Amino acid sequence: MSKYYSYLDDFNQITIIVPKKYRTDFVRYFKVIGNDEEIDLEIITNELIGEERKYITRFDGYILLNHTYFIYDDNNETSELFTGKIVRTELFDDIYYYEQSDLGSSYRRDRTKFKIWTPTAKHMKLELISKTNERQVIDMEYDNQGVWYLRLRGDYEGYKYRYISHVNGKEQTLTDPYGRSSNANAEYSYVIDTSKLYKMKHQRPKFSGLMTDAVIYEVHIRDFTISDSVNSKFPGKYKGFTEENLKTKEGNYAGIEYLNDLGVTHVQLQPIFDFAGVDENNPDKLYNWGYNPEQYNVPEGWYASDPNDPYARINELRELVDHLHKHNIRVVMDVVYNHVYNIKTFPLEKIIPGYGYRFDKHGHLTNSSGCESDLASERRMIRKFIIDSVMFWAKEFKIDGFRFDLMGLSDIKTMNTLRQKLDRYRKDIIVYGEGWKMPTPLGYEKTANMFNNHLLFNIGHFNDKTREILKGATFDVFQKGYTLGSSAKLDAVKNIVLGSAQNKFLFRYPTQSINYVECHDNHTFFDKASKALKGVNIEEIKKRQRLATAMVILSQGVPFIHSGQEFYRSKNGVENSYKSSDKINKLNWDLVDENIHDIEVIKELLRIRKKYDLFRLTAPSKIRDYTCVHINEEGTIFYKLKDEENELIVLFKNSTVKETFDFENRYILIFDGEARSRKIVTKLDVSDITTYILKRK
Repeated sequence: MSKYYSYLDDFNQITIIVPKKYRTDFVRYFKVIGNDEEIDLEIITNELIGEERKYITRFDGYILLNHTYFIYDDNNETSELFTGKIVRTELFDDIYYYEQSDLGSSYRRDRTKFKIWTPTAKHMKLELISKTNERQVIDMEYDNQGVWYLRLRGDYEGYKYRYISHVNGKEQTLTDPYGRSSNANAEYSYVIDTSKLYKMKHQRPKFSGLMTDAVIYEVHIRDFTISDSVNSKFPGKYKGFTEENLKTKEGNYAGIEYLNDLGVTHVQLQPIFDFAGVDENNPDKLYNWGYNPEQYNVPEGWYASDPNDPYARINELRELVDHLHKHNIRVVMDVVYNHVYNIKTFPLEKIIPGYGYRFDKHGHLTNSSGCESDLASERRMIRKFIIDSVMFWAKEFKIDGFRFDLMGLSDIKTMNTLRQKLDRYRKDIIVYGEGWKMPTPLGYEKTANMFNNHLLFNIGHFNDKTREILKGATFDVFQKGYTLGSSAKLDAVKNIVLGSAQNKFLFRYPTQSINYVECHDNHTFFDKASKALKGVNIEEIKKRQRLATAMVILSQGVPFIHSGQEFYRSKNGVENSYKSSDKINKLNWDLVDENIHDIEVIKELLRIRKKYDLFRLTAPSKIRDYTCVHINEEGTIFYKLKDEENELIVLFKNSTVKETFDFENRYILIFDGEARSRKIVTKLDVSDITTYILKRK
C-alpha cells in the first residue's frame, strides 16, 4: 500500500498528497516513471491541509492514460499515479471523444463483438457465462480514443456477461453501461439476437407533431392493473397493460381500451428503463415509481413475466407499445438523465472515475438532484450517451415522446442537440420536462430550465404556475387556488388560460406550456382538496376538481392529466407515495363505475378541444388576435375565442353565486356543464361551480 497518493489532474499537472504520518519534512523532488520513460516533476506549490501536505507539480511529457505509471519521491517510495481531474478538462473530452455508436455487445451468429469506452482503464476483461453456467474471463484489447474491444468467434447468443475493470489501483466488476438486456436485478448483461425480438406490427398513430395537439395521460405500469378491481391475468405487468376486453365490475371499459375511449393522444409511462428500488425476483416485496436509473437501455424487469429471461422484458415492452399504437395512442417515455441511483454500483465510476458527474469547486460531488449525484450532461461522452440512449428508445421501441425528469439540471446544448437529432429522425416526436430552476456549477444561464425557454424552441416545460394558481400551493395543503374558490391572483389565472404565452407571463409559445394540476408527485387533487376544504361535501369537491380538469383541457397550451384524475383518484392522503404500497398507489377501477358520468364530461371536453383549432393555437400572435379573457368581480372567467370559422365562449365559474349573462347574439350551448347540448340561448343563468361552452349561432 502506498504511503502517499498522486493524481493526474491535467495534461501537465500532477497533484501529490503526502500524509504527515508518512513524513513531516518537505519532499525535495518527485519523478514519474512508466511506459519506458522517466520524467522529472517540478514542484510549483505546496500547502499543509490538515494532516496532509498537498504538492502541485508540473511536467513536460505525455502520459498515456491506459498505461501504468508510478511516482517516486526522494526516499524512493512509490505511489501509483491515479487519474484525477484531467477527465474533466476540455482537452480530455476532445482527445477521447468517440463518435461511433457501436459500444456494447454486437451479435452475429458467427461472432460477437464487445466494446466499452474507458480511457483510464489499465486493463479490461470480459467475464462470460455460458447457457450451461460455464465461466470464463477473457482479456480485452485497447484500440484508441479510450475504447477497449474483444471479438469472439462462435455463437454466443444468450450468454451472460460483465466487464472487469482495473482503474486507479482497483479491480471492479460492472454490467455493460451500453447493454440492452439483463437478468434480474441488474446482475449481468446479456448477448441478444435482435432477430428474436417481437416484430412490431402497427404504425405510430398519426400526429401533427404540434405539442398543442397532444393530450398527455400519465400512468405507472404496475398501478394500472395491479388492483383486484380489474380482473387482469397479468396484474402489474407489461402484459397486463396490453390486455384487451378488461372491464370494471359494472361492465365499463378498463385498461388499454379505457384509454382509447377517454380520448387521450399520448400515454406517458413512468420509468420503464431498468431501475433500482425493487426486487425483480420478488415483485411484491417492494414498490417504487422508478426514478432510480440502473440500466438506461434495458427495460425494467419488475414488469416482465420472467425477469431472468433476456428477451421477455424487451419483447413484452415492445408489444405494449405496439398495442397502444394499435389503439391509436402514442407513447411517451419518462426518462431520468439527471442522476443515477447509486454512483458506487453504476458503471461510470468503475470505468472513468470523476468524469460522469458534476463536482463543486472543492472537488465534492454536487447534489442538486437530491439523489447524491448529478449527471454531467455537458461532458461530450455523457451528452452522447444520453442522446444515443434516447435515439435507441425512439427507433427500437417506437417511442413517440420523452418526458425529462429534472430537465433543469441538463445543459441547453444537450437538449437542443437531442431535439435536432430527433427532428432528423421524425418531427412528430415530442419532448418536454421538468424545467425547474435548480443550482448547478454550470449556472442557470446554461441549463434547460423554463426561464431559458427562448433558447429551447420546441421543448415543453411543466407549468407549475398552472398547478399552483389553479389548485393552490403544493407544499401548503390548506392554501386554495382558483378552482378551490380563491379569487386571488386573477391576473395570473387569466394568463394561464391564455397559455402562459402573453404579457411575458412565462413562455414565448403556448406549445411550451404543459398545463397540469396533478401528476405522480405530491397530493392528488382530490386529496389536497379534501384537506383544504375540510367539512365541504364530497360533491362540491368533485365539482371543483372537474372545473380544474376542464381548465387544463380548454386553456391554451398542452393538457396533462394524471391517471385517475378524471375519476377522483386518491392515495389516502399520502403526499409522496414513491415507495408506498400497492394499496396506496394502485388505480381503483371501481371509481370508474362510481364516477362514469364525470368521466363522460371529460371525454366530451376532450372531443371539443380536438374539434376546434381555437383551443390549440400555436403562436402567441394567434392567441392575441383570436382570444380574449375577462374575469368579473365574482371571479367567473369569460373566455372568448374567434376566428374566420368559429366563435366560441367558455365560462369557468368557481363559486355558487347566482349570475346572469346576457349575450348580444344567439348562441348554441354546446356544453351545459354536464353533457353535450344543442340548446339555443341569448341569456344564461349560472349558479354552480361548472364549465359552459357556447358557439355563435
